[in-house]
Amino acid sequence: MNSTMDEALERLRGASPEHANGVPNHGPMATEALVTLGCDGEQVVQWADRYRSKLIPMPASALRITQQNWPEALGRIDAAAGWSAFFGNELADQSWESVLDQWLPRLLPGLMAAGTHGFIRTAHAVRALGDEPTSLRLEELGRALGFWAAYYQQLPGDPVMAGNLGLEQALEQIPRARRSYNSKEALPREFVGVLNTLPGFPVAVTALGAPQSIPAALTVLTETAARLYLANAEHHPLVMLHTVTGPSALRMMLPHMSQQVQRTAFSYIWQAVAGWAAAFGAQVPAGPDEPAAGELTTSQVLERCLETEDPHAIKFVEACVREYGGNTKPVYLAAALDWATRLREARGWSSDKKIFSGLVIRS
Repeated sequence: MNSTMDEALERLRGASPEHANGVPNHGPMATEALVTLGCDGEQVVQWADRYRSKLIPMPASALRITQQNWPEALGRIDAAAGWSAFFGNELADQSWESVLDQWLPRLLPGLMAAGTHGFIRTAHAVRALGDEPTSLRLEELGRALGFWAAYYQQLPGDPVMAGNLGLEQALEQIPRARRSYNSKEALPREFVGVLNTLPGFPVAVTALGAPQSIPAALTVLTETAARLYLANAEHHPLVMLHTVTGPSALRMMLPHMSQQVQRTAFSYIWQAVAGWAAAFGAQVPAGPDEPAAGELTTSQVLERCLETEDPHAIKFVEACVREYGGNTKPVYLAAALDWATRLREARGWSSDKKIFSGLVIRS
């Protein structure tokens, strides 16, 4: 990874973790994905410039985070700046690997933070640091961890994986809310409340058997999630694409996790995917004959996604292409292409129509 990453991060500094409408700031994640995909450096920086113009400044913190009060500060959205400052100090005093080792077990129970974006942003920051530990990348890790901690959000139950079901069987057992959502309820931190109305959710999550291999289990999970996306893309494509990007983010983190932390992380990302499915997934995933990407090659699918310049399309296609590289199932490319196609077809649509189609969240 070259200096383009640092130049892009420099352009994105000082921004809030969310847009004014509550949508997470995807700037650092998408630029890291663009660099990883080998995109032209000037184009990456120009994309970062355009995206930065849409962001709002980091708000002042309502709380100073310390070693004594941090447990009470978890989930304090109004303390996002305080959390970023706290992790900045932690990273100044010790190696980023040590900070990660210490804080992953504390933060993983709240992995759903901002619809898993805190976790995903941390994964992109970690991958960039693994390539080259620069000061700007360390700063980004601090902001990513701070985002995760400030938006920390637990789902009902403890995903102990105490059952004997395979992943696809376990997903079929997850209860479905089967209800419509308005734009506010579709916000990542708002929809979680519906899971409390599904008493069978925690038990269904624990029916999954503990996997022998976390990398292999992630492959099954991302492939199943790509099918889950396609099965529900008519109503909630924006929401459901995160069932792929979340688990794929964990794969980026595996080299920096102990085996025990890997298993813990997998249990919580499985719980998150089950949560998305319960709240938004009216349809179960298709079987092995799922739609493919037609006659398009990987590079053509990638090109169609990147030309949208949409941050979700960028992150989604990077994850899908990477997963496809280790598991050549066409469902990955089909899912990435579907999102890009929906965006292209929606050009010129009204905001209300885009919201109704699940492409955006109301501002």
